[in-house]
Amino acid sequence: MREDALTHDPGSSRLCGRCGSDVGGLLRCPRCRARLSSPGTTSPATHRPGPFRPRRRAPLWRRMPLLTGLAAAVLVTAATWWAVAGRAPAPAETAGAGEAGASAPAGDAPPSATGGTAPASSPGEPTPSSGATSPDPSAERQAEAVNDLLSSSSSARSSLSDAIERARRCERHGRDAIQDITDRRREQLTDARALDVAALAGGAELKDALVDALSASYEADAAFLAWARRQSGGNCTGSTAGDGDFRRGIDRSGDAQAAKVRFSEMWRSIAKEYDLTPWKPDQI
Repeated sequence: MREDALTHDPGSSRLCGRCGSDVGGLLRCPRCRARLSSPGTTSPATHRPGPFRPRRRAPLWRRMPLLTGLAAAVLVTAATWWAVAGRAPAPAETAGAGEAGASAPAGDAPPSATGGTAPASSPGEPTPSSGATSPDPSAERQAEAVNDLLSSSSSARSSLSDAIERARRCERHGRDAIQDITDRRREQLTDARALDVAALAGGAELKDALVDALSASYEADAAFLAWARRQSGGNCTGSTAGDGDFRRGIDRSGDAQAAKVRFSEMWRSIAKEYDLTPWKPDQI
């Protein structure tokens, strides 16, 4: 027969030394399965535990600090999540009498209590970006310098046709006008070669095209001036047929026009970016 199969002896009053259960004559505790001594021996009195009593839970008033701490932790976590996820929009201010509850126009900040203007956003709060970038100040100044030179070039070109027509009619004023235009072209060519366009997109190519255009224009004006001087020197016939200087002036004017077309195509985007005049080839 197995040791733990012994039947319980109600009169023995044997108790388990581990859990205090009444085990009778059993050699193994039916509750905690601890091995027991033989029924004839008894455990020392100092090792006999008292009757088993279940552990009582602490009263509610003793557990309140723990519950309060848990509740506070939950509230802090919820507040942190709300701050990170985003703030709820502030309620619109109540409109005054006779006014609709419309918000203030964009860009206007409400006056502060001290009479100044309140900041549009709180310190540390990111300011919304408009998506537009400010132009480079140095590039803008360089573009304006090119635009000023083009304005001077346009003025010289517009008066050349009239000056040639006056010289054709053997008028001295026509020759003098061509002389003035030629001098101005020389100055414009010098200024174009000194332009700083390093900050402009494609600035080097833009400058090369402008220098080519003004160089050819200056050579054309100088050729027309040589023709006009002969016309005003005496025996003026006003004829241009077969005149080498006049023919050279026409050829160099064509070269200048081709360079002006190349320049104008590159200038168009720069003029749009900095709100400048989009000069056309026949205006330069």
